[in-house]
Amino acid sequence: MTQEATEQLISRVFPALPQTLCQALQRRLQDYFSAGDIQDISQLPVTALDFTRMMLFSPFTAEHITANPLILERFGASGDLDTSYAPGAIKKKLAAFIGESQDRAGLKSRMLEFKVYEIIRIAWRDLTGAAPLSETMADLSGLACACISLGFEQLYPVLTQKWGTPKDSNGHAQNIVVLGMGKLGAGELNFSSDIDLIFVFPKTGQTDGDRSISNDEFFTKLCREFIKLFSMDNGTHFYRVDTRLRPFGDSGPLVMDADAFEHYYQSQGREWERYAMIKASPVAGDIAAGHTILQALKPFIFRRYLDYGAFDSFRDMKQRITLQVKSARLKHNIKIGAGGIREIEFFGQLFQLIRGGVEPELQARPILLVLDMLVEKKCIDKKVCDELKDAYHFLRLVENRLQAYQDRQTHDIPEDPVQRNILALSMGYDEEDAFYAELSRIQGVVHKHFSRLLVQADEEDKDSGNQELKQIWDSITDPQFHGEDISIFGYQDTGSVVRLLKTLAAHPNTRQLSHTGRSKLARLVPRLIKKVGEHPDAEEVMAKLIDLVATIERRTCYLSLLIENKGALDTLIVLARKSPWIISFLSQHPVLLDELMHPLTLYSPPKRDMLEREMERLMARVPEDDPEHLIEALNIFRQINTLRVAAADVSGNFPLMKVSDHLTWIAQTILNQVVASSWRIITGKYGYPKGMEGKGVEGCGFIVIAYGKVGGLEMGYKSDLDLVFIFDAEPGYTSGTERSIDIGRFYSNLGQRIIHALTIHTPAGTLYGADMRLRPGGASGTIVTHIQAYEDYLKDRAWTFEHQALIRARPVAGDPALFDRFDTIRKKILTRKRDDSILKTEVGQMREKMRVQRLKYEPGLFNLKQGRGGIVDIEFLVQYLVLRHACDYPDVVEWTDNIRLLQALSVDALITGEESSILQNAYVSMRKAMHRLTLQERPAIVDEDQFSAQAAKVAQIYDAAFMP
Repeated sequence: MTQEATEQLISRVFPALPQTLCQALQRRLQDYFSAGDIQDISQLPVTALDFTRMMLFSPFTAEHITANPLILERFGASGDLDTSYAPGAIKKKLAAFIGESQDRAGLKSRMLEFKVYEIIRIAWRDLTGAAPLSETMADLSGLACACISLGFEQLYPVLTQKWGTPKDSNGHAQNIVVLGMGKLGAGELNFSSDIDLIFVFPKTGQTDGDRSISNDEFFTKLCREFIKLFSMDNGTHFYRVDTRLRPFGDSGPLVMDADAFEHYYQSQGREWERYAMIKASPVAGDIAAGHTILQALKPFIFRRYLDYGAFDSFRDMKQRITLQVKSARLKHNIKIGAGGIREIEFFGQLFQLIRGGVEPELQARPILLVLDMLVEKKCIDKKVCDELKDAYHFLRLVENRLQAYQDRQTHDIPEDPVQRNILALSMGYDEEDAFYAELSRIQGVVHKHFSRLLVQADEEDKDSGNQELKQIWDSITDPQFHGEDISIFGYQDTGSVVRLLKTLAAHPNTRQLSHTGRSKLARLVPRLIKKVGEHPDAEEVMAKLIDLVATIERRTCYLSLLIENKGALDTLIVLARKSPWIISFLSQHPVLLDELMHPLTLYSPPKRDMLEREMERLMARVPEDDPEHLIEALNIFRQINTLRVAAADVSGNFPLMKVSDHLTWIAQTILNQVVASSWRIITGKYGYPKGMEGKGVEGCGFIVIAYGKVGGLEMGYKSDLDLVFIFDAEPGYTSGTERSIDIGRFYSNLGQRIIHALTIHTPAGTLYGADMRLRPGGASGTIVTHIQAYEDYLKDRAWTFEHQALIRARPVAGDPALFDRFDTIRKKILTRKRDDSILKTEVGQMREKMRVQRLKYEPGLFNLKQGRGGIVDIEFLVQYLVLRHACDYPDVVEWTDNIRLLQALSVDALITGEESSILQNAYVSMRKAMHRLTLQERPAIVDEDQFSAQAAKVAQIYDAAFMP
């Protein structure tokens, strides 16, 4: 066909077509005529008018018929373009087209070829005006149902050959039930819709094959094979299958038996799931069983009575839609934007949910039938009905035109001028402006009617900000909700907040909440979002608090606490801002939330004597014969008091030395109780050593020596306990029970019992980590050491680093009579005369060996512990100076903490006052920074510049001391 002929054809069909569109259409026509070697338009089996319109309105159709000109010949021969199909005709045609069963690739190829042919047929009849909207929707839905049905019918026997036929307990064969949701279920599918499906099977049971499997496993395999069949292949999608509307969404099983399916909706179904199930319809498989399943769900979907909860839920659903349409991204979306198709559907479905249980006629699936029924039931005026029906008809036609253009899923009015012009022409408007003015008017009418639904004037709902936050949470589990670009006051990255909320909504604890629990959570979350948004770093704080909520929510009393006590919630947010570690601590031990209600004690941790009295009161409530209860009680005691210290710490009014003192006192108080209870248990089993019959800890002949942080009164929040166990008793056997044992074994059992109590994991947590490597012989030594053997070891066989450690050692629990004996041994060892050159070499080499092993240098960063001029350098320097000078200045070994050791060294002029001040200030500053980093859950590393001056001075003093 010549160029002149095509130009004449275009001008005849579209007299005023813009030049750009004219050129594009001319190219398509020329391509087609060249491909088909067609010389004259009269050779086509369709009219010139319809053909030309289709080539302009649907590049998808133009592309396919150009690539395969025989498609038009098939249409001409079959008369399909001029025929309205009868119900079920498409499935029969598809079955005939597929022919004999074949492999999955062949099946998919044949089905895809059939689908393309039918999509072109349906689009042709729609765009040329040969078919009304109702026929187009019915044919598109019928095509999808036919493909689904034939797909399962082809796949089912393949699996039964391998696994046998699935049967119930009575031997009845089972088949899949495929529920079509949304537009598919209502017979209202559009050209490029996803197909929303839910898979169910009627009864549990087994297959009857040689390789028998459960029905659940069989149908899961079947559904997976089906999804593979429909998946994208070589860039071409057959149908996009969406199964997220199933129970539990993506995290739920792909297919469920009918009993489990019904139980889910009756026990856990949400309002949006009622909404989704309104249009559900069996579309493939065992249709009769599908109707039975849906009938069983009717009480869930259509309730027989109305209550305020139902109205509130529907109001919330409406407000979710209102919230979402504010998104700039949806400004031109005719489906879910303002005045779009969804608002019309919600208008009708709202009445269905409210009245469908008492007026079954309202249970119809197609929205146009529902609107008519609402007039008959005098729920709405006829004018409202007509306006909404006209709008629905118009918007669905626009939707079809948009998607028929390139068979692409879109609901957005195009921005491209060419596509905008084509859309207007395809809708029958020669003037583009007239079309878009009408579109705007119709959307305005729809949104007006939608906005008038469920209007209420309660004071609580006047705060649109609070309502929007509530709707965000209520919308989180709705698969169609996309809230990443909604603005939330106080948050720079709304997307991160939405992702956090989705994580919370999908958490197993959330999914297992009762209705009451979900209601409480729905009250708490919006308050949390709003209150956190009033502070800086809102996203970071929110992340911590969402983790906490997920941990505590199964105990709904904790949710109530935060809802009912505003002060508790405010305190929680303050603590979260200042210390993520505290929130992690609360997440691990939610019982501590009670402390938030008592700010006087929360920010005022008790001193040692008060801790001891508190322990006495606690032990009075714990049965002596219940060691598990005891350990749990000690865990809670530790957690409560650690929280109090941390809260006081982050308040800014609690200096570092007090923090360390209080944490050390907590550990000592617990250790004393553990030793006392362990002594009672062990003596109850094995009796007493000679001379200790009936005595308590005060005469037990056993002490716990604390080294390191506990010994030096410098505990941190994550410090382990460095311990050594010493005993003093006459050799022999215990007496007083039938299970008498050797004294050494007795004290070994006592030590093991103490370690067990400290380290065992209980429902309330773990007390402490216990490190015993500083005992004589290290890891290979006995767990307890006789005090004389301990002294002999330190005197004759201990390494220099063990003497260094002894500087920070002190007795903290056990027999007071042994405390003095230990102190005497300690002073004797520490005040020995030492060769300075050997001491200097050994201490210095040990320090550098440790630095090599533990320091990973990172440019621009300073490791507070292991870096040059850091905390460990100060500790080694102090230890070296004490060991070097203690023989001449024994008073320096009176203390075990570094600050007072530095003060003692200065008093004796072993270092200058200026050096002592430099080292003390650096030590306190660096330890304080470590505490802060711990509370922020960060490693002990800072910017190099932060401590460069102090570290340089420390390093200078350190180098001078260790200079050969």
